[in-house]
Formats: sequence, structure tokens, C-alpha cells
Amino acid sequence: MITPSAEVVEARRRGIVRRVPWVVLLVLLMATSVFAPTVGVRAATEFGRSLFPASAFFLAAQAGGPAFGPVSDVDSLAAGLNLAYFGLSFQHVGLLLGTAFCWVLAVPDVGRWVRRLALLGGWCLAVSAPVVIIAYQLIVGGGVGAYLGGAWIFSLLAGLVLIGGARLAKQRLDSTWYWSKPDWNG
Repeated sequence: MITPSAEVVEARRRGIVRRVPWVVLLVLLMATSVFAPTVGVRAATEFGRSLFPASAFFLAAQAGGPAFGPVSDVDSLAAGLNLAYFGLSFQHVGLLLGTAFCWVLAVPDVGRWVRRLALLGGWCLAVSAPVVIIAYQLIVGGGVGAYLGGAWIFSLLAGLVLIGGARLAKQRLDSTWYWSKPDWNG
């Protein structure tokens, strides 16, 4: 085993110190996107406005039901409800992957598939924002009073930080198993 020189060890330490604030920012943005108000329907405020109660509401909501009152366009409302749940599901998946793989942004050596999963989590978080905005527009277009909270902003920013960090982690890919175990390469 070759031990790294003092310069290499110091460069790795500086790199970690430089990247850790981005991990802290990412975790704060993801936590804020969970607790900040998200998309919702004004008639259903008893469910709550954060991520998990809103997801439960959109999972159970029926567009043709009497709870919404007079609806001008049932199809638009149904599409908006389904798309809102789809966008919040993207946010759930992105948060799970982002929480599991946020450390990828800080470590000096990154595995190929771990980096790809972090990148996937970032894309899920980033894509959830426009999907939720379109869902809000469809719900309002269906004739139902709705609100668009600020959680989509935090989700989008967390996704962009995770995407950027995972793309920069490509420079730190570690493929030593490929060289140390050539018999595993088929």
C-alpha cells in the first residue's frame, strides 16, 4: 500500500473543509422543503400545509367529490390533483436519496454508483418544483381555490445544489477496485 504524502493529505483536508458547507446548506434546504408550506387546496386546511400531510390529502382527494363544491372543470382539477401528488412524490424520492447520499458532496473519493444515486436525487428534487407549480395552475384552472407555498423553492435549490455537487464529484471518482480486482471485470 502506498501512503499519501503530507501535501496530498493536506489537499484532501482542504477539499473536505471547502465542501462541507455545501452539505450543510443542502441538508438545511431539504429540511426546510419538508416543513415549509407546499401546494394545497384552501378547502382542506385541516390536513396541514407541509409535505407529508399535503401528500396524504392529494392521495385521497377525489376530483368529482362534493368536498370541492362547484367545480368549473373537473378534468383540470383531476389532472391537477394527480400531478400535485406526482410532484410531491418526486420530492419524497429526492429527499430520501438526498438524505442518504448528501455525504457524496464532501468526501474526497466517490464511487460511481453512489454519485449517480446522488445525481438522481438532485434531479428528483429539481423536477418536483415545476411539476408542483403546473399542478397548482391546473387546480386553480379547475375552479378550486388553492395556494402555492414556498416549499418548491427550497426543493428546487436543494436539487440544484445536489446536482452541482454530484457533477463536481465526478472529478473525485474512485475506481481502485477495477485495478485491484481485474478478475471481477469479466
